[in-house]
Amino acid sequence: MQTIADRIRHIPAVSEPLSADVFIIEGDARYYVFDAGASEAAYEAIAALNKPVTVILSHFHRDHIANLSRLAPDQILAGARTMKYIAGGTLVDKPLTIRDGVTIEVQPCVSPHAPGSLIITVDSLYTFIGDLIYARPGTGQGEAKGMLRVLKSLQTQVFVPSHWTGNPLVEKAVLLKEVKENFQI
Repeated sequence: MQTIADRIRHIPAVSEPLSADVFIIEGDARYYVFDAGASEAAYEAIAALNKPVTVILSHFHRDHIANLSRLAPDQILAGARTMKYIAGGTLVDKPLTIRDGVTIEVQPCVSPHAPGSLIITVDSLYTFIGDLIYARPGTGQGEAKGMLRVLKSLQTQVFVPSHWTGNPLVEKAVLLKEVKENFQI
């Protein structure tokens, strides 16, 4: 497990089994886990947490949600499409702010990767975006343009995508440039 900031830990993505990056944010009263992943390391880290746990899912792909079947989080927050793939949970269909020694802003965001994706911003410093910026077959520029509008509007200057090669902390200008190039916007 790696440290991103005082209250933010990172379990990197792995390819066998395919597992997304998992981020653990420590609040005063509970932990907030962004994506549950599919790896044993992610499962063990989440299962060992010693406070109540809220899991926030970026989207419904297996590498982001598989460990839910083995965990018993106190709360799950998910977008509409993800809710179809999990048992239980609370729908997030509009921005939600959580204050618990840290401020976590959860919001839906259009994505060329997975409909109904969620992103989170922690203390206005880091925005965790899951696989938001990766294309899926058949996606159009409309989805990419909508996503780009949301990302541009955020005050944070550091984005944290899942499955990013190298340092997971990406400057806003670098990420926006890559999105524009990848989607020819």
